Amino acid sequence: MEEWKGGYQNLHIRLLNGRLFQKLLRKEKEVRYRSEQGKILSVLWQCEDGRATATDIALQTGLANNTLTSMIKKLVEQGLVEVRPCANDKRKKYVILTELGWSQKEIGDRVSRELGNIFYQGFSQQEIRDFEAYQERILANLMSTEV
Repeated sequence: MEEWKGGYQNLHIRLLNGRLFQKLLRKEKEVRYRSEQGKILSVLWQCEDGRATATDIALQTGLANNTLTSMIKKLVEQGLVEVRPCANDKRKKYVILTELGWSQKEIGDRVSRELGNIFYQGFSQQEIRDFEAYQERILANLMSTEV
């Protein structure tokens, strides 16, 4: 049987990508968050109203509940998000971007573009589309068999 390296390569890419993102982020003078916190902020930036439940954030980021809880607490302390109860369901809480949290989006977008340029250096547009399509198929496979 042929040995497949995709899982290892994906893990290695993820680790290097995270380190480089943090390095690029540190160069930004106005930044108020770390790369790991950026995962949460990114989910909120994608929501039109800048609000999501912790469960939604966990599903989109893959962060464990205990990790997510401590990261949200730190984001609250930094003034980037607020946590408020849902008006219709008191068991549910929303994580909501503050004005400062929204202001960090431009930095996140800029750093992400810079990282994307490094990530895809030497790739044609067609190669990028193909690569991302393959990743989507792998992601769908993994999500359909999640344990």
